[in-house]
Amino acid sequence: MARLKRLLKRLAIGLAILVGILLLANAGYSWWIGRQLEQRLAALRAAGDPTSFAELAPEPTPLEQDAAAQLAQLAPELEAFAKEHFQFHEKTPLGQAFDKRQDQGLGPTPEQAAAMGEILTHYENLLSGLEQASHCTGYASQIDYSVGYPQMMEELFQPCGDVRTAARFLRMRIIVLLAGDQVDEAVRTGMMILRLARHYEGEPALVNGLVVIAVRGIGVEGINLALRAGPVSMELRPQLDEELKRQDDPLRIVHMFKTERVLNLGACQGMFVEAWWLPWIEKGLQIDMIEFYDRMLPMLVQNWHQSTPPFSQFNNFPHRSYISRVLIGLMEPALEAGLDAVSRDVAFIRSLRIVNAITAYTQREGQPPTGLESLELPAAATIDPFSGEPLKLKQTDHGWVVYTVYQNRTDEGGDFKDQADWGLAPAGYVGAE
Repeated sequence: MARLKRLLKRLAIGLAILVGILLLANAGYSWWIGRQLEQRLAALRAAGDPTSFAELAPEPTPLEQDAAAQLAQLAPELEAFAKEHFQFHEKTPLGQAFDKRQDQGLGPTPEQAAAMGEILTHYENLLSGLEQASHCTGYASQIDYSVGYPQMMEELFQPCGDVRTAARFLRMRIIVLLAGDQVDEAVRTGMMILRLARHYEGEPALVNGLVVIAVRGIGVEGINLALRAGPVSMELRPQLDEELKRQDDPLRIVHMFKTERVLNLGACQGMFVEAWWLPWIEKGLQIDMIEFYDRMLPMLVQNWHQSTPPFSQFNNFPHRSYISRVLIGLMEPALEAGLDAVSRDVAFIRSLRIVNAITAYTQREGQPPTGLESLELPAAATIDPFSGEPLKLKQTDHGWVVYTVYQNRTDEGGDFKDQADWGLAPAGYVGAE
């Protein structure tokens, strides 16, 4: 019995020593991982990149120059219009009939245009407010950057509705203006949408970047319709070209993903509170997240056709835990979709710049151009980000079609069905002709 007691005592001592060694090893590894994380974060800050929500907070901007603050002041009117817009399109026969005409590439009937015009008369102050906001020189996001991750997700979605509603309001105005042959004013209204979209790029994260692209698309499509509807003053065309030049920024995705990285790092914090004795898991995940972005971001300075390897390739490196590989892998589809959306956005902007040049040439010379070489646009402004070659032009009975070969990099002759190709076309064009 005494011998058994001595054996158990030795085993207990040995187990205590082993546990002590494991605790020391865990503490040492956690300290080492924590030190590594601080070094990585310090390197990002030294490069001027944000690493926390607080670092995303913008500098204060005077109200008269702050588009974000002015849009926030317009929120009640935007909400009222949103309700009336929904009521017209979803609950009235005129609105439902107009939506069907739109699906067929047709404009409104006089009665439908008059109904929409009546709605717009209720919001003259909203129009002047949006005009003023679009001409602001700054944008200081209204998000509260002092909150933690769960609250931040709620904060990110708050401004989305206002800018979307503003774009819908201005789009309705374009439709009514074109029904009244007020082409120049329709182009100016479309430019307001573009400027508001450019301001909204001051909001962080991928979700808001996608909202920017959606809003800009509304402006691009509205201006496309206007340019094809009739003569545009030659004084207005260079203003439009200059705005499109400012909109053409393929590198906006770098800013978008750098702010998305902050959101991802914030999501890691406190994720493993139940495993408090293993702090290196959380810190290791943050390091792996930083390394994932370090591998990915340099590829984004290239065009889509140069950076098409799957995002999984950037996650193909040793991780500090299996959890890192799984969680980072879950991000890949959203990030790939973001890259595709930005490339499509760039192709859209460049296509509109070409449409502006084509219609200007035809208006000035009395005959259509023979091709891109006739338009005197910078070569970089005509490149399809999906192929690296010039965007495609095609003359049809409806007018010129300008398009990207899109993801399959194959020219389908301007077939927009199922997005085989994609771009800008005249009203009534639905596919290859």
